[in-house]
Amino acid sequence: MKRLRLLPIALVPAVVLGLAACSGSGSNGSSASPTPTASATAAAITSCPDPGTSSDAIRASGSFGGTKAPTVKFKAGLSAKKPQATKLITGKGAALDDGDYAQVSYSVYEASDAKKLGTVGFDEGNPQVLSVGGTGFGALLACSKVGDRVAAVGQSSALGFNTGGEIVVVADVVAQTPTKANGTPQDQDPGLPTVKEKSSGEPEITIPDGVKAPTKTTVEVIKQGDGAEIADGDTALVQYKGVVYSTGKEFDSSWSKGAPTTFTVSESALIKGFVTGLVGQKVGSQVLIVATPEDAYGDSPQEGSGIPKNATLVFVVDILAKG
Repeated sequence: MKRLRLLPIALVPAVVLGLAACSGSGSNGSSASPTPTASATAAAITSCPDPGTSSDAIRASGSFGGTKAPTVKFKAGLSAKKPQATKLITGKGAALDDGDYAQVSYSVYEASDAKKLGTVGFDEGNPQVLSVGGTGFGALLACSKVGDRVAAVGQSSALGFNTGGEIVVVADVVAQTPTKANGTPQDQDPGLPTVKEKSSGEPEITIPDGVKAPTKTTVEVIKQGDGAEIADGDTALVQYKGVVYSTGKEFDSSWSKGAPTTFTVSESALIKGFVTGLVGQKVGSQVLIVATPEDAYGDSPQEGSGIPKNATLVFVVDILAKG
């Protein structure tokens, strides 16, 4: 069974400047889905679909947000000219607004024959972090609350998938994802770059005067989270900022781009120092990484990156979610 991801609402570009491996390849943590045929393509929804006779006919039993996907039942041949959505469970959590991020587990079925196409979250890995608002599934989330279980039916492209044809989606809105680390502040080593937080949550990095850069990649926890631990190969949603140690000049930042970033924590996608700094850390943490040239870009930084040759780099990373 192919694993599906909601590609049209991906959070990040394919390459993250300053974090991609020397090959220039990056990752948004999404696996490819089948491509729709031209006849199956419909304009993505821009507002919450109303319930209808088709979405009302979908049943789902099983624990909300559990480790086992719910059992979904509906008659084959279900159809909706315009997408429909019905709340099977009404949540009591926070309402989601445009610009928020939510963790969602979902199962997808072909409407024509009730064949299951795949599951994300539940018993197939972690929930997916999705942006709220805009078009497709994000538009549906914008009128949802944490704790909602939603059943939707419509053209796949209108709902934000590219599987083709009409589909049925049953989705649990598991949690709202913060846009900055919410862990417990820790004492900082004055011999390392220090971090202060702006009102927006963006970190302000100060390089200590007259202190030479560490000769070994050094990691310090600025805020200690209590969420899931990041392992090598995991996908993580983060906010990050990178500066050059010798000058304090910023060369890359998700804060400057206006949105968190997701990528695979692996040396096949990221520099070694960045991976060293994140593996073993917990969701909710903010981590300072001082990466030596050997664990960064050495004498071959990316052209146009603003990184000098043989530069020690400083990153501050907020670990927001795993999935």
